[in-house]
Amino acid sequence: MTIETIANDKLVSLHITIRNLDGEILETTAGVLPMLYIHGRQQMPAGFEQALAGKKVGDQVQARIEPQFGYGVRDETLLQTLPRQLLDADQDLAPGMQITAETEDGPVPVRIVALDDTTITVDGNHAYAGQTLLFSAEIRNVRDATAQELAEGPHL
Repeated sequence: MTIETIANDKLVSLHITIRNLDGEILETTAGVLPMLYIHGRQQMPAGFEQALAGKKVGDQVQARIEPQFGYGVRDETLLQTLPRQLLDADQDLAPGMQITAETEDGPVPVRIVALDDTTITVDGNHAYAGQTLLFSAEIRNVRDATAQELAEGPHL
């Protein structure tokens, strides 16, 4: 039996943990189902894929991912304060919530960073934008992605 290595169009199952430079866990799949992604399809940040390329089942990966190879450098133009009445008045809103903003380019996910009775401030940057991340992973399975998975993405 051939041991598959991570390369483009391979379906990869792995457990990951993402920490900030203070060691605080930002995300982890420990204790839950492993995550799935198709390598080379931009389903994970470029730095994560680069760290995983060529690895095989059982490998442990540790990498320091700089912002430009992770979730990007912060773009302060993506921070906007808007009139509150632009949003559904019945919605229960709070800082930290992610909502979808309708833009000229279509729907865009944004996070609420502040709100009051008249305004709402939203941030279109990813929550980890501008942060250097400590990425660790344990490779659980690697196989060729099916035609359906390549067309639709991985499914649990």
